[in-house]
Amino acid sequence: MAAETTTTAKGVHHVFVYGTLLTGEPNAHWAKGAKRESASALGTLYDPHYGFPAFSPLGTTVVKGEMLTVDDEGLASMDRLEGCPRLYRRERIEISIAGGNATAWVYIMNRLPRNAMVIKGGDWKAYRRGGMQ
Repeated sequence: MAAETTTTAKGVHHVFVYGTLLTGEPNAHWAKGAKRESASALGTLYDPHYGFPAFSPLGTTVVKGEMLTVDDEGLASMDRLEGCPRLYRRERIEISIAGGNATAWVYIMNRLPRNAMVIKGGDWKAYRRGGMQ
C-alpha cells in the first residue's frame, strides 16, 4: 500500500516546487525552514521567458521537483514570492515521493504567455544548464 501524505497538522503544509524554490536555486531561501524531499508530478513544465518556470497539471510529462514541508510562516513567505493569488494560485495535486504518493500544494501561473515554451524533459535545473529543451 502506497503511503499517503497530506497536510499532517494545523500549520504543516506540503508544497511541490519545480523551479527557483528548489535546493540550490536562487529563491530556495523563501521556503523558510523547509524539510525537502525529492518528488515528481505529472503535468507540463513551461519556460514563460521570465527567468522562472510555470507548471500546468495538464500533461503527461514527469516534472522533477521537491516536496517541501513548511509551517504557516514558510507557506506565507512562498506565497509572497509567487505573488499568490495575483500571479500564481495554489492548487492541490497528487505527487510521487519515495515510498508512495502525496497530496501537495503547487503554484500555477494564472496567465501563461502565448510564447511560453514547453520544457520537454520536465526538469528546470537541467533546462537552465542547457541540458534539455
